[in-house]
Amino acid sequence: ISSKYISGVFHKNMGMTLREYIITQRVECAKKLLSEGKNVSEACELSGFGDYSNFIRTFTLITGISPGKYARRQANGE
Repeated sequence: ISSKYISGVFHKNMGMTLREYIITQRVECAKKLLSEGKNVSEACELSGFGDYSNFIRTFTLITGISPGKYARRQANGE
């Protein structure tokens, strides 16, 4: 089985590419970590992002809010 075939089957069944799925899961992990009180740098590293600025950009793009604002809102119970 080729990687192209697997990617096609994944996309057909999940409605997104494997890369999009992995990034979405990393952002969900980061949200959980931020909700638990981890700081933005820790959430970046522990959720598997290798680059801090890419993490900020990706998190903001997917959630519509920066990780710092997300963490503050979670801390305030919003």
